Amino acid sequence: MICKLFYPQYPTKIIEHEFCNATMAWKLGIRTPKAHRLIMEDERKGIIYDRIVGEILSAKFNESSERVYDEWMDKFVDFRKQLMQHNIDDVISYKDFLKMFATDEETIAKINALADGDCFIHGDLHLENVKLDQNNQWVLIDMMNVCKGTELYDVARTYFLLSYDSNIQRKYLEKMGYSVEDIMPYLDVILRVRENEMSCIY
Repeated sequence: MICKLFYPQYPTKIIEHEFCNATMAWKLGIRTPKAHRLIMEDERKGIIYDRIVGEILSAKFNESSERVYDEWMDKFVDFRKQLMQHNIDDVISYKDFLKMFATDEETIAKINALADGDCFIHGDLHLENVKLDQNNQWVLIDMMNVCKGTELYDVARTYFLLSYDSNIQRKYLEKMGYSVEDIMPYLDVILRVRENEMSCIY
């Protein structure tokens, strides 16, 4: 097992939220480390998880060849689409999640105008949050931002999180079968609330 310790200033509510999300995802059959219990260690709160021995997916993208990029992006997209097949109820909607960080009526109105849904939304799906275990199985980690909604929101969220590499970003969206225009309404609100979201967490 392994302990994920949070900084002392981390809100208890957010830590408990991650624990509940991880437990829910594991019960859904999503391949993710099982969360066992919340702990306190040296005045820092934490979560005890099953330890996953393996390699972070981003390491597979370090080679620059187009063939390697394509092969691993195909696998990443397949993994992403498998997650989308799960429907959930007992979690916050992505629209309510976004509205926690919205500070103006225009942004709230834009969020309210977006589509609803009950698709499993990881909310932080990027190459550092997927591991390949010793059996070469794909394992999803970091369940803090799990919510429910439409797949376009999570596609847009991942697209935004991949912005550090325009080649990976472009290939991801292309292989998901969407255009920037398709996800623009979601990207707009993600960008509008991002600063407040990060300040609340860190």
